[in-house]
Amino acid sequence: MPEESAQSRDRRMPLDDEYNYYSSMKADLVRHNEGKFALIKGRELIGTFDTDQDAYKVGLERFGNVPFLIVRVDPDPEISWIPALSLGLLNAGL
Repeated sequence: MPEESAQSRDRRMPLDDEYNYYSSMKADLVRHNEGKFALIKGRELIGTFDTDQDAYKVGLERFGNVPFLIVRVDPDPEISWIPALSLGLLNAGL
């Protein structure tokens, strides 16, 4: 497989790697953790949590105020995309 060029890396959206990783393991996560919130950084599942706030707290403690993915484990999720958050134009003021 060809190595990814710097130009194609620049065109990717933040959290593409995390979302692609989630997609690759979604069926297994749904089978064992449906309704929970998965915390993913890079290509690593950090854990699943009962609330998104619990996942966020662990993400901040472990990684600091950098992008990481929190996604509800759901077979048919409602996807919301907020460009200002995804592009780093807004933050939680931390």
